Amino acid sequence: MSMQQEDNYKLGIQELHHIMPDVVDRYNDFTGVCFEEGVVSKKNKELIALGISLSHRDENCVRYHVGEALHKGATDQEIWETVNVAMAMSGGMIVSQSVHWVSDTISMRNGTQQ
Repeated sequence: MSMQQEDNYKLGIQELHHIMPDVVDRYNDFTGVCFEEGVVSKKNKELIALGISLSHRDENCVRYHVGEALHKGATDQEIWETVNVAMAMSGGMIVSQSVHWVSDTISMRNGTQQ
């Protein structure tokens, strides 16, 4: 994230906190608990979050979780393998959707059912 993007994001969070402090505080508390060390390490939780962020096309979160994963000891290779899994899952969703949704819609439009 560029410094300007990061600054804009932080300003946005500060503004949101000013408008809804209880919600923002509770959200931060909740996510803090979710990312605590447990059976799944903090590093692996960051890698999971990175994969989800990529799938959701959330640039702020992608950049944040790459940085946090590195900070928590992830290697470049672990990050790139996480990217590979996210790509496979996103591609898999398209295959899954096309097999059912696209095929079903074409069949319905053509008056045939499979």
